[in-house]
Amino acid sequence: MKALNLYLDCGEREMDRAIEVVGKARSDMLTHTLIDFLMGERDGEPKDPNYIYRLYVSLGNYEQAASTSILIARQERELGNYKVAHFSLYQTMHEMENAEVKVPSELRRAFLLLHSYVLVKKQVKMGNHMNAAR
Repeated sequence: MKALNLYLDCGEREMDRAIEVVGKARSDMLTHTLIDFLMGERDGEPKDPNYIYRLYVSLGNYEQAASTSILIARQERELGNYKVAHFSLYQTMHEMENAEVKVPSELRRAFLLLHSYVLVKKQVKMGNHMNAAR
């Protein structure tokens, strides 16, 4: 608990180490403390949702990690960052497959939608409108 609090006092620059501590300890109390910090209950400022995603991955909670990844991708998509959203979902699917965990259909569906968009955009740029339509 002391190590986690010291990392949290350093702010976001030591967040990776705080996540590593919680991931290794696998303590519910430490997990809730870190989640409260990430949600902004400590200083009133919510942190980057990617930290929550990485926390769930380090804890092996891939179901929650997938849900968080979908939310992150949705936010990026709304901002117009389709490639970032696509890569985020791809990375999540890749990590789940490496861990031999079943990829949820909602995650796969969101990835396929963005993947199709990226492919169509490339085809249109090259002038292959028939391929883009397919």
